Amino acid sequence: MRGEDDTDAEVESWRTMVPAIDPVVEGVVDRVHQISKYLDFLATEIAAPHGLNRADYEILARLFWIGPPHRLTPKQLANGTLSPATTITSRLDRLEKAGLVVRELDPSDRRSLPATITDAGKEVFLRIVAGQAEREKELFTALPEPELERLRELLKQVMEVMAGELGPAHRRTRLALDGKE
Repeated sequence: MRGEDDTDAEVESWRTMVPAIDPVVEGVVDRVHQISKYLDFLATEIAAPHGLNRADYEILARLFWIGPPHRLTPKQLANGTLSPATTITSRLDRLEKAGLVVRELDPSDRRSLPATITDAGKEVFLRIVAGQAEREKELFTALPEPELERLRELLKQVMEVMAGELGPAHRRTRLALDGKE
């Protein structure tokens, strides 16, 4: 068992103000939040040499993971990102200038300008994902294989509880299609 970390101290300070806080639960929640922030930072760091920021990466990810024809409207791309479609449009302008997406009028709705990831966009996205996967593997090899497997199983159990109580996880593709136009 390892000693206290800054999360333990943080949770204890929270308990002085809110005694109802369960230190075990809050310790888990805070660490999951911090791990998520580390992974977001890592993704941003790996995308930067390709001239992309985190928001650009998210657009390419949604277009790639949605599958053929890898095409979504700005509204679909905005679903779940807390960004208005107009913000997505300006990001798409940048990605289109870089040759990573193309936009064409939708023949069934002339007001809509869906984006499609280009072959160059797929190539850049796959390089970023491969770099990210390699870096994540390097980080997680600090844990012995049995502990890593146990962590994976525990997180699966947590996800099952959350999904049972709160519904399915908010996956990129599901969010894009939930508000399908």
